[in-house]
Amino acid sequence: VWVGDGSNFPGQSDFSRQLDRYLDAAAAIYAGLPADWRLYIEHKMYEPAFYSTVVQDWGTSYLIARELGEQALCLVDLGHHAPNVNVEMIVARLIRFGKLGGFHLNDSKYGDDDLDTGAIAPYRLFLIFNELVGAVGRPGFAPAYMLDQSHNVTDPIESLMVSATEAARAHAQALLVDRAALAGHQDGNDALMATLTLKEAFRTDVEPILAMARVRAGAAIDPVSAFRAAGYRAHVAQARPASAAGGGGIV
Repeated sequence: VWVGDGSNFPGQSDFSRQLDRYLDAAAAIYAGLPADWRLYIEHKMYEPAFYSTVVQDWGTSYLIARELGEQALCLVDLGHHAPNVNVEMIVARLIRFGKLGGFHLNDSKYGDDDLDTGAIAPYRLFLIFNELVGAVGRPGFAPAYMLDQSHNVTDPIESLMVSATEAARAHAQALLVDRAALAGHQDGNDALMATLTLKEAFRTDVEPILAMARVRAGAAIDPVSAFRAAGYRAHVAQARPASAAGGGGIV
């Protein structure tokens, strides 16, 4: 649930009453959840309002999820933070308190840019997956993943292929982290060796592993080239009804 409620001017809204209305509405929705459903609370710093947003950060998201109940969890959109915010630490905090529900994967340079996953900050993506891999085995840990991107100058299908590959790459690299060595360096307060342990995994070329995984799954070694060679886009473009309106490219 992402609610774009907020304000553009000081005094426009009462912050407390605004949050109370959100909580009342969310509680009514939560009360109707089937037993096997989960409710994800998504925070966003700004937009469409630019002075305040009712669920503006992960702290508010966490408090809402905690107040609603066990089926309410927090969803992290990678682009919904100020530039240079330590998103991987937010992920670690939500894991620690059992409230990490899932992700909207994308990338950003300035704000909620919705760029292709890994296009700008692949190391940050790796650090996020490092936290996720480290949390495997925790009771109830089962985050959901979704690509949430805006494709304005690329073929959306091709961008989704590349983004899925980048997420898989970050996951594979995170699996290569020597966790025993990392923990030892952390306990010994050896900052340099700790960060080099992460860098060693990040710098490892996992492309052959990813290519073999695709082959074993019956997929193409080079998805974008295979997609273009298939001529699928041209085929469906002929079959698709013509539209006079321009689309926003949001997927």
